Amino acid sequence: MKEIFCPKCGHRHQLADDAALAECARCGIIFAKYRQHLAERASGTTNRARQAEPDAPRWQDALWERLFGQPEQVSASQHHGEIVIWLGLLLWGSYFIFSHWQSNLAGQSFLHRVNLPFHEFGHVLFRPFGEWLQFLGGSLFQCLLPLLLMGVFLFQERQRFAATVCLWWAGQNLIDVAPYIGDATEMALSLVGEYSEEIAEMREFRHDWHNILGRIGLLAWDHRLASLAHWSGAVVMLLALGWGGWSLWQYHRSLQAEST
Repeated sequence: MKEIFCPKCGHRHQLADDAALAECARCGIIFAKYRQHLAERASGTTNRARQAEPDAPRWQDALWERLFGQPEQVSASQHHGEIVIWLGLLLWGSYFIFSHWQSNLAGQSFLHRVNLPFHEFGHVLFRPFGEWLQFLGGSLFQCLLPLLLMGVFLFQERQRFAATVCLWWAGQNLIDVAPYIGDATEMALSLVGEYSEEIAEMREFRHDWHNILGRIGLLAWDHRLASLAHWSGAVVMLLALGWGGWSLWQYHRSLQAEST
């Protein structure tokens, strides 16, 4: 009988003289591979191979590059079109930002008619999760949809400027929701489907934010929450405009560098 000790854990193995041991019964290392590893470490082969391999980029660095790095190459005509769109969003956004939520100018705009189908679909989408979330689902989904599209344009399509437009739209949706929140107590706004006086009299049971805030005891906060939604939307829109302007300026500089 002969004894073999594991070079890693020190476990003793008793074997017949002509027997060969491939792996340790306790720690499971393969003796041949372990001896090869020791030889490579002694000769420095492992360190050289590790230094030759490039480090994988951290996800934070990859995200930062996607958000603020060199934008995707586009044609000159598309770049000029994006500048025009950015200027239009700047002017249109100023109209929304500096209008008071009580004026409901957002509810009278063209975009309100665009947002409304997504609002109504949100009620259907969240219906399985209970009545309270069904009421909240309309406003929630109309604000989340632009953010979902932003992620698609940013990470899948690699169209950063389109992603900034979606972020601007998300901010506009917050401003669009603000008058509805502020109407939770008074319930003066007409609702979709009020084609008769009888249905209008049922507004208390159909008004989303009256039911949302009433069930959590925050009806008295409706004006403050509406103001919060409005100015939160304003901040998001300004961030989107700053992000979009930065991307356009970066691409403009790259065009100038190529022409020189």
